[in-house]
Amino acid sequence: MGEHGIRPAGTRLEGRVPQELVLSDGSRLVLGSATDEEGARWRRCAGGSTETLSIDRARELAGTEFDGYVEVRVRSEAEWLRALAQWACDEAERLEEEAAVLN
Repeated sequence: MGEHGIRPAGTRLEGRVPQELVLSDGSRLVLGSATDEEGARWRRCAGGSTETLSIDRARELAGTEFDGYVEVRVRSEAEWLRALAQWACDEAERLEEEAAVLN
C-alpha cells in the first residue's frame, strides 16, 4: 500500500466520457478540462476533497495497468486545445472579413 492506503493501481474506468479512473481506495483520478476554471490538471477526488496532482503522480497512482490512460487523456486534451484554437482563429478571420465589408 502507498501513502494514504492507496495501492498504486487503478481498478476500473467509469463515469461519463471522458471516464474517471477509480483507484483502489475508491477515490477517482480526473483530468479537468482545459476550459475549467483551474485548467487542465489531474485531480484525485475523494468525498468532498480534491487533491491536485502532477502528471507523474497521476501515472504513479494509476499503476502499470492504467498509466497509459493518463498519457492518452493528456494528449487528447492537448489535441482538443489545438482544435479549439484553430476554431477560434477561423472565427476571428471570418469576423474580420465581415467587418471589412462594413467599411
